[in-house]
Amino acid sequence: MNRLTDKIWRTGSNWTRSLPNVFRPEEIQIVTDGHDWVINEVAKSLAHSLSEKNLARVRVTPFFYFFSGKVLHFNSVPVPKKFRHNKVIQTWYHVNQDDPRLKQMDQIASRIDLLHTTAQTTKAILIQHGFPQEKIRVIPMGIDLAMFTSAPMPERKRIRAELGIPENAFVIGSFQKDGDGWGAGMNPKWIKGPDVFCDVVERVAKELPVHVLLSGPSRGYVKDRLTRANIPFTHRFVSAYADVNTLYQALDVYLISSRTEGVPMALLESWVTGVPLISTRVGMVKDVALDGQTALLADIEDRDKLTAHVSQIFTNQALREYLIANSLQEVKRFDWTVLIDRYWEELYEPLLRSSELVEL
Repeated sequence: MNRLTDKIWRTGSNWTRSLPNVFRPEEIQIVTDGHDWVINEVAKSLAHSLSEKNLARVRVTPFFYFFSGKVLHFNSVPVPKKFRHNKVIQTWYHVNQDDPRLKQMDQIASRIDLLHTTAQTTKAILIQHGFPQEKIRVIPMGIDLAMFTSAPMPERKRIRAELGIPENAFVIGSFQKDGDGWGAGMNPKWIKGPDVFCDVVERVAKELPVHVLLSGPSRGYVKDRLTRANIPFTHRFVSAYADVNTLYQALDVYLISSRTEGVPMALLESWVTGVPLISTRVGMVKDVALDGQTALLADIEDRDKLTAHVSQIFTNQALREYLIANSLQEVKRFDWTVLIDRYWEELYEPLLRSSELVEL
């Protein structure tokens, strides 16, 4: 099955599974954008974790949310209207300063019962623009520790060889979507910092044998910049989210250069796969990563510091091993089997309980 056929099959399966079951009405509907990408994976992880602990009946759906479900959870999807017969949760990961919704806070607040975000920074911005503080819950993003693993050096060398990466290369990773839309991505999303990423890589490549490993859709801007700078790179799409684990195992370092983030997912994914993390102080990174202990951090736009950090990872093996050991320990706190209790107790259970009282 080729990549296009596989994508069509998986997308169709996701939509089929989202159809409402009138014989088994769900208590929670998690609404996604329908794209086979990170947001959908997070929704599936929430649903699976709730079901595994027998906390609630849950369905992940891109569209059919109006048929059933006492609680509607819009996961990074705007709430389109007021649902008078449901309790509503909105997850808002990060805030763009030019987002038109910032001027509609009263209207948005009237549509939802609780707003969830993963970062204190996002909470502060929403409150600053008038969203009621009492409706906001900050709960970190989770990760499936059974899905991601670290690998010994022989396995990492084998993976690199399969990817066509030279054995002596210093591999910098970037697995995200940083272009507008779902096409080539030549028009960059500046909040993701693809220009900063390329600037740093170009500087480092003057001194080190850099090879960039990319994944994710709409990476056209980055690929064009790397091509024009004569920096070797490999771009690999994955057929399933779990396959990104293999790509992490080919890396020497992961670089986050974003200006705005809600999480990002690479924070936890790099930790659990044993890859040193360098990041700007954004989103959940700012809340949970400790500079010099679980990551090397820099202020937003600080290309000099990011460049110096990458060089440190290359030259200082003791620092690299220290970061990896601490991160592998720290990430255990974010396993979905642990975090799901907070999602249940702070988001779902109070709303389900209140909806039951209304019915009585």
